[in-house]
Amino acid sequence: MIDLHSHILPEIDDGPESLEKSTQMAELYVKYGFTHVVATPHWMSGTLWAVSKETIFDSITQLRHALESKSININILAGMEIALDIGLVDLLVGKRLLTLAGGSYVLIESPFQRLPLGWQQVIFQIMAKGFRVVLAHPERCHHFYMEPDLLHSFIEAGGYLQANYDSFLGHYGTEATNTAFSLLEKGYLHLLATDSHDTEYRHPGNALKALEILNKTADAETVEILTRINPQRVITGLPLKTTTPAIPLSKKRKKWWFF
Repeated sequence: MIDLHSHILPEIDDGPESLEKSTQMAELYVKYGFTHVVATPHWMSGTLWAVSKETIFDSITQLRHALESKSININILAGMEIALDIGLVDLLVGKRLLTLAGGSYVLIESPFQRLPLGWQQVIFQIMAKGFRVVLAHPERCHHFYMEPDLLHSFIEAGGYLQANYDSFLGHYGTEATNTAFSLLEKGYLHLLATDSHDTEYRHPGNALKALEILNKTADAETVEILTRINPQRVITGLPLKTTTPAIPLSKKRKKWWFF
C-alpha cells in the first residue's frame, strides 16, 4: 500500500517530536503493509509551518539513513500538505512548493470551518498551470458539510478528493464521519490516506481498522481503487480512476453503526 498523506518527518510540524519517533512510525507502516509513504508536512503561509522544500529533503535524507541503519524497508517520498492561499500559483510554478512525489499532483488542505473567499479561483488557476489538485480530508471541512454541491463542482472541474481512513472510524466527530460515508456513497472519493501523526492515536494501523468497515459497506473494486490503484497512479503520474455511486451505505451500516 501507498500512503500519500503523512506527517512522518520529525520536528517540522505537529508530527513526531524526534527522529526516533519517526522511525517508530515507519516500523508501523511496514507492519501494516505499506511500501511507500509520501511525507507531507503542513505548509501554511506566514506561519512557522511554512517549511522550505530544502528542509523537507534534508529531513527525508536523515530519516532514510535512520531506517537503513535499522533495516526498515520502506520508501519515503517528498510532498507537502499545502493550506489554501492566494499566492499558491506563483509558488508552485516557481517550484518553491512540493507536489506529491515530484509529480503533477498537489495536496491542498481543506480548512476545518469556512472556505476563504476566492478559493475556487485559486484552485482553477493552479489547475490551469497543469497541476492536478487533490483536496485533503474535505470531510473535515464544515463548509463542505453545509454545501456539498461545492465538491461536486470541484470534481466536475477536474479536482480529486482524499479522505482520511480515520474519518470512517469516528475520530473527527460525527459530522466528518457522516460526510465521509456520504462522499463514498456518491462516488466522489478518489483516494484514502492515513494522515498519520504519531504511533499512539493517529497512526498507520488505523487504516486496517477502517478497511474492516469499508469492506463491509463498499464493493471490492471501490476499495481497491481508493486504497491501491489510485495512490499508485499518483506516484506514476496517471489520471485517477473514479468509483461508481453505491447503494446508500447508511442502509448497510444501520445495524452496527454506533455514532
